Amino acid sequence: MLQTSTALKASKIPGDVVALSTFCDWLEATALFQRGTTLSYPDIVDLLMEDDLCDSQTEGWRVIGDCTTELNRRARLLRGGFPFRLEANRIVRRIPWRETPAYSFCILLALARALPDWTSSFGKDFTHQGELFEVLSEKALDRLLNGWSVHRTGWSRSRTNHINQVVAAVVKVIGEPAGDVYRWTKATAKEAGLDLLCLRPFQDKRAGVPLYLVQCASGRDWEDKLTTPNTDVWEKLIVFAAKPRRAFCTPFSFLDSEFPMHVNKVQGLLLDRHRLLEPLRSDRAWLSRKFERELISWSKPRVAALPWT
Repeated sequence: MLQTSTALKASKIPGDVVALSTFCDWLEATALFQRGTTLSYPDIVDLLMEDDLCDSQTEGWRVIGDCTTELNRRARLLRGGFPFRLEANRIVRRIPWRETPAYSFCILLALARALPDWTSSFGKDFTHQGELFEVLSEKALDRLLNGWSVHRTGWSRSRTNHINQVVAAVVKVIGEPAGDVYRWTKATAKEAGLDLLCLRPFQDKRAGVPLYLVQCASGRDWEDKLTTPNTDVWEKLIVFAAKPRRAFCTPFSFLDSEFPMHVNKVQGLLLDRHRLLEPLRSDRAWLSRKFERELISWSKPRVAALPWT
């Protein structure tokens, strides 16, 4: 099994033994990337005891009960796209990680909460992972929101625009006038928190269309970005006829108890891992082979470096 860490113990919910959503991500990662195809619940309880995450067998089995409830919820959301079969006393991997690269990529990103030292070993430059996650979010939104138009605007290694160029690109797409960019942002600003532009155009090409300004947050600092992009700032950078809404994409998965709190901060559309990967429900081949190879290429060294007990 994967090594544990104190991050699995640090629950924010009174009465919880472990941080449940983080622990479930750890379980999924163990089952997905281990050599064998099965993960036994009794073995997990033994590890919880050995690593002092639980004080008793009873407490360990209560954790397993909470985990199976959450994992069953995740399984229902993705149906055939969920890479595991949940049995009475074990988790069985149905799909090798290379055959579900988008899910594997998101699990590796989410594992940063459970194994921060492993994540830190790959350095502090998260540009590549951020760019891949933006592309994944773009493709997911394009599939999920039929009839909408999705445009990438975020800064990346291959697209090094500054804020004035980003504003000009958005203005060209939506057909509304730019504001005073340099009065409200620094000239060296990149994209002012805007990674994707998502809108529902009409044939008349008039203003006042449904519009989302989207932040894609794939790192451990995701919680600090829930209120970005700042729509008050963007309403000064562009003279919108109608107020735009905010959307937020992340590879993390949230419990039912957590989700409303995060939505309230976003004040718009929140897509966590299982909303974002909903196309897997009906089509495991929803991404191009080229992009799947890019995800696998990024994932391989991280899977090879995972710390096992």
